Amino acid sequence: MLGAVTDDGDSFVCLTPDRFNSAVALHFLRAVQYEFGEKLVILLDNAPYFIANELKKQAAAAGLLLEYFPSHSPELNPLEPCWEQLRKGRANQLFLTTTDVEEYLRTALPELDPPDIYDFIC
Repeated sequence: MLGAVTDDGDSFVCLTPDRFNSAVALHFLRAVQYEFGEKLVILLDNAPYFIANELKKQAAAAGLLLEYFPSHSPELNPLEPCWEQLRKGRANQLFLTTTDVEEYLRTALPELDPPDIYDFIC
């Protein structure tokens, strides 16, 4: 699962059936662009799939400006509180199938309390 939060508090989540790689990351960035507009500045962590050279080239060609958080600084990433909410919500639950996990996510995601982006960038 990949997610995005805008400076207006809007959010976008993309569930992926496979492992993350640069192709999946590019698909995610294009979906974010479709959702929020053509010209975007996107802040990303330094996951290998987000720093791949081919992804950077294709994102630039699509009008996306990619900026990166410093390495090993999750406290700067506004999505971390969302992931923490999801982790707490699934504590002490047993998911027997991926369908169970997907159902949990479908019910939990709309209930997330998105962060105020300005708390992170100001």
